[in-house]
Amino acid sequence: MRSNAGIAKEKLPVSRILSNYVYLLKYAFGKDARLILMIFFSFISAGVGYACMDTVFMRAFINYLSDDSYSFHQTAVLVAGATIGMAFLMAVERCTESFAQPRIIRMSGMMQEEMIKKAVTMDLICYDCDTYYDDFVVAASQLEDMVITAVFDLARMGRNVATVLVLSGLITVIDPVIAIFPVLGFLVNMFSRFRIMKLEYDYDVEKKKIMRRANYSKRVFYQPEYAKEIKLSHIEVPLEKQFHQAIDETIAVSKKYGVRISLWSLVNWITVFTFLSMFCVPLYLGYMALVACSIGLGDVAALNKAQSTMRNQLDSVNYCVERIQRAGLFCERFRKFMNYESKIEKAQGTVQVPKSQSVLEIKDMSFRYDGAKEDTLKHINMKIQAGQKVAFVGENGAGKSTFIKLLMRLYDVTEGSICYGGHDIREYSTEEYRDIFGSVFQDYQIYAASVQENVMMQNVAAPGQELVEAALDQSGFLERLNTLPNGLLTSLTREFAEDGVQLSGGEAQKVAIARLFAKKERMHIAILDEPSSALDPKAEYELNQNILNRAEDATVIFISHRLSTTRDADCIYMFENGEIIEQGTHQELMGKNGQYAEMFCCQAKYYQQNQEIIC
Repeated sequence: MRSNAGIAKEKLPVSRILSNYVYLLKYAFGKDARLILMIFFSFISAGVGYACMDTVFMRAFINYLSDDSYSFHQTAVLVAGATIGMAFLMAVERCTESFAQPRIIRMSGMMQEEMIKKAVTMDLICYDCDTYYDDFVVAASQLEDMVITAVFDLARMGRNVATVLVLSGLITVIDPVIAIFPVLGFLVNMFSRFRIMKLEYDYDVEKKKIMRRANYSKRVFYQPEYAKEIKLSHIEVPLEKQFHQAIDETIAVSKKYGVRISLWSLVNWITVFTFLSMFCVPLYLGYMALVACSIGLGDVAALNKAQSTMRNQLDSVNYCVERIQRAGLFCERFRKFMNYESKIEKAQGTVQVPKSQSVLEIKDMSFRYDGAKEDTLKHINMKIQAGQKVAFVGENGAGKSTFIKLLMRLYDVTEGSICYGGHDIREYSTEEYRDIFGSVFQDYQIYAASVQENVMMQNVAAPGQELVEAALDQSGFLERLNTLPNGLLTSLTREFAEDGVQLSGGEAQKVAIARLFAKKERMHIAILDEPSSALDPKAEYELNQNILNRAEDATVIFISHRLSTTRDADCIYMFENGEIIEQGTHQELMGKNGQYAEMFCCQAKYYQQNQEIIC
């Protein structure tokens, strides 16, 4: 279980934040360069156009009205020209927005697709690491918003800077002193906003860590797999307690940061928007127009409008800088995720996987999870001949499932080796090596897809449907298939299809086991990690016999707590605390009268009575 304690706050130098931001922009540019350029052009041209027309129009309009040679015709032409110009800028902005929206959606889809492909290539061991899990969750959940926001923020930044430069020129022509007030406000605002952003980011990090517990406690109440147990128990009591604890912790964190954020916001507002804008600017303009008589009414209106717009643009620059910093912090996780180089999933290998059945040999193999204090598996030695039927038994936590993951190279061994066909499995292409396995795990999944897609675990062309039907027949699901509304095309689960079907536990397991039969033409080794646990002992025995009979010459490895199948295995390995403590046939282990015999006799009353049991 992942802990929420010990929240690490990222502290990155400015150079790294800027580097991360450039990385995001390059990433977006690589997805749709035309879209990015169009957004930049639209923002900068529209922003500068609005600001200049607004300021110049106001100055000219008031000067016309206050001039003794006032002409209605000239004023009308001015108003008409300004209206047409503003309408043109607005039309360009709306057309750009309409054109950009579908391209943004497409770009978002491309980014999510890339995230999915990257996640597929991540080594399974990554999912056991808190840091990776958090990086992946943040990257997956915020990628679209952060990349698109990064693009728009840079466009806004360009617009703001261009507008400020143009307005600075206008102000300089009339009275350059007025520029002091928005610039001074910008500096104060930049410092205070930086402090506020830092506090808000730290608050957001702590809040998300805590709220994961609250979201989990809330989520289980509307997920169907939890519904029965919730209704038949009082599990809602500890879950509600966990939810309220998370809410209380979030409130405490909110109070801790809220006061400081409010104080800095108050300083920012009083200094920038009250003192400098509401008092200093009107007083200065009033003095220059009424006392010094150095500027006219049109200049007063233009300067007031220009400095107000300039202040707002500089304020927007601050917000853009703040969001750029936030994007840079986010991108640190995204880059780690995208730059991760898989050690297992994409291994190409140096030798070809044998095309026929071969010996599987484990030599003094040990394995330890990252951060663990001791080995999960210790000095395992085993030799499984081609075509053997082997059973792994033992209590929960004995290391059986971890051992299976190592055999399939979902993990790499810490010490020793696993060899197949005389070569260490690390010498093979991971994809080709795994293709010799057919597997059904206890925690199998049924997907919101058709029956045939759930069996083949990929798209299925028409000629492949016969293989699917044959596999479902061998797993005992064919009779149920004939009752489904759309046959092989029936959607399993009703999540996206009203005519979908919700299978029972036993039916779902038969669909999962059909995956094994669908692959048997190229399967060298069949892995069965308690796939029949939802069946009754009689049905389990019949299914396992069916699998053994139809596996033909493939090597079959069973993992089971229920020992009804182990009697038919060529060799049984008893695991305890990551070690093999007993091995042999059923008769040999019963003769030893050890732990296997004790476990078997404890379960004997559940087995079929027509089988001879030796206790």
